[in-house]
Amino acid sequence: MSTTTILHHTTTFLHQTLSQPDHRHRIFTLLLTTLSPPLHPIITHLNLAQQTLENAITTTNSSLKSSSLRLSETLLLSHPKTPVSSFLLSLIYTLCDKHVEACISLLELFESHPSIARTEVAPQVFEEMFLVHFVPVLEWYNEKRLRIVSSLSSNDNGQDNDDDESEENSVVVDSGVSCVNLLSKMNGDQALELKELERDYEEVLDENCRVFVEYFKEVLENKDGDRVIDPPDVVLEAVRKGGKDECIQDGKGLSAEFGSENGRYNVMFVF
Repeated sequence: MSTTTILHHTTTFLHQTLSQPDHRHRIFTLLLTTLSPPLHPIITHLNLAQQTLENAITTTNSSLKSSSLRLSETLLLSHPKTPVSSFLLSLIYTLCDKHVEACISLLELFESHPSIARTEVAPQVFEEMFLVHFVPVLEWYNEKRLRIVSSLSSNDNGQDNDDDESEENSVVVDSGVSCVNLLSKMNGDQALELKELERDYEEVLDENCRVFVEYFKEVLENKDGDRVIDPPDVVLEAVRKGGKDECIQDGKGLSAEFGSENGRYNVMFVF
């Protein structure tokens, strides 16, 4: 992935966010909830930085805009880095036309809080920049899930069995009703196994987000484009099953297009 492509995805998202005040406020409020108790004393400063940034966004006075951006940046950089400060700095740098710095600030969210970043803050960026590299992860999840679903066939007969076979042979569950029907047919062990798989899948996505953030940063740092930087291998974390650790590391270079409804990627409703 080139620097131009990376900046296109992040800059598009940030410009959209700057044009949507309600969306900005929702993300800001959400990220405040991620702060640990030791960081609560700086919430007042973060609120002030956010309000100052809003003044810069809404004013038509160029001098006031510049001074507000400088003040907001100073407030954020004078305290420990947090998800909130990374998000606000990405907006500040976008308004200052510092798109590389804005991109890096946004990527820091995918490194420190990947789950929130990919599902709540910037799902579009996740799908366009990260998910296209994660085909091995999706295949791993589908294979594991299919094994669990396949075991249901031994529990039913007749039409129920035919229904199960239909679900077994499909990697797409396109509605909440299908998921509920599937779960209703499972015994306790099967439901627990599926729940553990979902947890492992989320952890694998988070870890690979962190890995690819470093890759994207390396691409951005290669300003002259004089080095060939290949994507890292997609790593599947060790999963303990029956006392064994299973660790899979897949190759790179795979890509595909994935979509999601309502801007979010939800494993329960996509596979």
